[in-house]
This record gives sequence, C-alpha cells and structure tokens, in this order.
Amino acid sequence: MAKISNEVLKRIEKENIKPIGRWSFILKDSFIWLLFALNILFGSIGFAISIYLFELSDVLSLILSVNEFIQLFILAIPVIWVLLTLIFIFVGYMNFKYTKSGYKYSVFRIFLINILLVIILGIVLNRIGISEKLNTFFTNNIQSYQESTDPRYTVWNRPTEGYLAGDILFIKSEEILSIKDLEGKEWSVDYSEAYVRGSVRLDIGVRIKIRGSIEDGGIFKATDILPWDGRGRHMQQKYH
Repeated sequence: MAKISNEVLKRIEKENIKPIGRWSFILKDSFIWLLFALNILFGSIGFAISIYLFELSDVLSLILSVNEFIQLFILAIPVIWVLLTLIFIFVGYMNFKYTKSGYKYSVFRIFLINILLVIILGIVLNRIGISEKLNTFFTNNIQSYQESTDPRYTVWNRPTEGYLAGDILFIKSEEILSIKDLEGKEWSVDYSEAYVRGSVRLDIGVRIKIRGSIEDGGIFKATDILPWDGRGRHMQQKYH
C-alpha cells in the first residue's frame, strides 16, 4: 500500500497535477442545469406554438366523420415545431442526466420529467398568448415561415376535397363572392346557405377559410365559413 501511495505522489509531482477546486464543480453543475432549463424553455415554446397552430386549423370546430377527422387531425399537426419540441426534450434529458443528482433517476423517469415540464409550461405559454406573439414575430421576420410551418396551408388548400382558403376579391351579391385562393386561383363561392362564424368579416381583402364542395360550373358551394386568424370553435356562429 505504501509503495502504491509513493508512486501516486511521485506521479502527482512529476505531472504537476493540481486538485480541482470546489467552485469548478459548482460552475460546471450550474452550467448543465442552465442548459437543461433553456432546453425545457425552448421545448415549451415549440409545444406552445404547436398548440396554437393546431388550433388555428379549426379541425376541432368542424363536424366531421371519423375518417375525415383523423385525416385532418394528421394534416393539422405542425410537424416542424413538433420535431423541434422533441429535439429539445431529448437534449434536456441529456443535460439532466449529467447533473449532480441525475444518476439517481432512471431513463424513463428523466424523460417523463422533461415531457411533463414541457407540456405544462407549453400550455401556460399558449394560454397567456406568448405562442401567438412569437408566431407573429417569426411570420414577420422569417421569409416563407408561415407557408412552411402553418398547417392551415395544407388543411385549407384542398378545394377538390372540400377545403378552400383565400382572400376576398369582391362580393357579387348576397349569395356569391369571389376569392383568390392560396395558390392564386380565383373562385366563385356560393355562400347562400353557409354557416358563417360570428367573427368572420365578409369584406374585400379579408382572408377566410371555407368548407364545402365544387359544384357544376366550378362554383364552390360553401357550408362553413371560418376566420383565417381566429379559432372558430371559440366564436359565436350564425347562419347566413
């Protein structure tokens, strides 16, 4: 034992090995906790924006068959933000794992803690309007952000399947209006029997979402008209 101790002491002297100070461990652990907190925050923001964008699609406000609901539900998932959320959850897990007390928890428990924190904080951020403000900021400052991430451009850009969105060009009568869809094509819309959501403004330049079907002559027969920016299930409805 004495021989081993002497060898260790000689090596310490030879290699000039110095003990690591307590503050080094504290700073390292604090930095890892900071990274964990940031990843939870970013994951929560991603989840909050995912909820916000999903709500904007208005899938839950429509009366649909089971098959149609499942199809729309999948289309309405904002894939990019969901993937970013999952990445931040995984990175948060890796950070937590290497904290001072991380070894005490199983992989499942660490993931569960991460997921619960992201979900709870994400719901809070969405409820207080942070997700809407951030989404508006990204839309105004990142080119093609909305078209790439907003599921409305997928859900409501399928006229042959009954889902149409666009900007009102002019109103021909109390029964017919003309819109330019998301790809620039013009449509005549018969809204004489449409179920119009209370906050919808049928004015020139206003973007709306329309559910219905293509009739003879290429006219789109509307059954539901919803606001583009609002969340239809929270709004009073009126029958046109």
